[in-house]
Amino acid sequence: MALKGTRTEENLRAAFAAEAQTNRRYLYFAQQADIEGDTDAAELFRAAAEAETGHAFGHLEFLEKTGDATTGKALGTTKLNLEAALALERAEADQTYPEMARIAREEGLDDVAAWFESLARVENAHAQRIERLIERVGEASS
Repeated sequence: MALKGTRTEENLRAAFAAEAQTNRRYLYFAQQADIEGDTDAAELFRAAAEAETGHAFGHLEFLEKTGDATTGKALGTTKLNLEAALALERAEADQTYPEMARIAREEGLDDVAAWFESLARVENAHAQRIERLIERVGEASS
C-alpha cells in the first residue's frame, strides 16, 4: 500500500514534529543544567537530544516518499531540499510571524510582538540566502 494519504503518513508527520520539538527542548534543558553546573544532567539531555534527532531522521526518511513533513514539498536532492526549506522560511517571514506579532500586539504583549517581528526579519534573511543557493545549484546543473 502506498504511504501517501494514509493515517500512517499523518502519524509519521506528527511523530517527526514531536521528536524534533523534544530534541530542541532537551538541548535547552542541557543549557540550563550547564548554567547550574550539573554536568551529568547536561550530558544526559544532550545524549537524549541526539537520540531524538535519530528518531526524527527515521520518520523523515519515510516521509521523503510523500513530501516534507512541514511544507509537503518534494524532498531528496539538495535542490529539492532547498526548495522545501525556502517554502517554510517564506511562509514564516511573510505570514506566520507577522500574524503572531499582530495578535501579540492586540493582546498588549508588545515585547513578544517585537520578538516575532524580529524573527520575521531573520526568516526573510534565511529565505534570501536559500534563494541565492537555489540559483547557484540551478546554474551548476545547466
